[in-house]
Amino acid sequence: MYNIDNFCYSIWGTSYEKVYKSLTKKEYRSFKIPKKGGMRTIHYLERTDPVFVYQQKLLTRFLEKQPLPVCVKGFRKGESYRSFLAEHIGAKFYMRMDIVSFFPSIHSSWIRETIAGFLWCKPEEDKEKLLSLICNLVTLDDALPQGACTSPAVSNLVMARLDQRITKYCQVFNVRYTRYADDLLFSSQDFDFSNSRWFIKKMQTILNTRHLKVNFSKLQFGEMEFALNGYVISDSSIRLSRSRLSDIWRVLKFAVLNCTLLRQNKKNDFLNNANQLQLKHRDLTKQPFVNGFQFSQYLCGYRSFLISMVDVNASDTYFQKSLKKLIVKIEKTINTLDDSGLL
Repeated sequence: MYNIDNFCYSIWGTSYEKVYKSLTKKEYRSFKIPKKGGMRTIHYLERTDPVFVYQQKLLTRFLEKQPLPVCVKGFRKGESYRSFLAEHIGAKFYMRMDIVSFFPSIHSSWIRETIAGFLWCKPEEDKEKLLSLICNLVTLDDALPQGACTSPAVSNLVMARLDQRITKYCQVFNVRYTRYADDLLFSSQDFDFSNSRWFIKKMQTILNTRHLKVNFSKLQFGEMEFALNGYVISDSSIRLSRSRLSDIWRVLKFAVLNCTLLRQNKKNDFLNNANQLQLKHRDLTKQPFVNGFQFSQYLCGYRSFLISMVDVNASDTYFQKSLKKLIVKIEKTINTLDDSGLL
């Protein structure tokens, strides 16, 4: 049981008034990144911004401590994109659904209602003040901003009841379900999703209870194997698709061959040449590398993805060995580029 003072001091180490006053100075910055059919706006705060500091403390000391359904695999300690996929190894039929404008669709009223279930306060006035404070802290223009450190955890909490409803409905038909942010993945041994449109309508109905919409342009079906975001789920494992691997190797080969340009202080030539690469998972005509940091972060991103795919509990299969070798190769390339003056 909280009152307003012990909650604020236990979470933020300061008074309600100090946190409240800082919220009038939320200075989000933004940038746009391409997505299928348009652009996505990312809002973020500098790490030195007091509001970011308060968000981070709220995240680690309160939001991440709340229980979640087992189907939630994204932005959760001990889970990863690999565990999101691994639940479905060995299935025959697959379906992937995507939610339109996921974070912007989560509004303050829904957040407030959800957080209220985790706050036990006396007097009631304290609870209302804390709910208003938390909602103000984690939202921008009355919705979750994509890019804020608290948004993924808040989205998991507000989605929990919908996840439970979907899970219970799936259990009736022996369907497995996992969710990673706005990606919903279903699988079964004998339930053919592509011939069961009523099942899709039921999922849409459940999501619509919170005004969430299915992105039908991203609806995917599969049988025996299923490819998603460069990964392939099969009857016995998860592996990287050939197109994803070809992108990684193409960029690594380019970096090795063009390192001399960096040593000659010709960074612009290096980037111009890099932007001529033909990649299957990134359109460099729409999203070119504009500086050395972006190129380095591209490799770092692949390294993180590959690390998430390493299964420490699995035997050293050919795929696992290949992953580890590729991770080492990427790390060596990043170090070589940095030493050559990329950054």
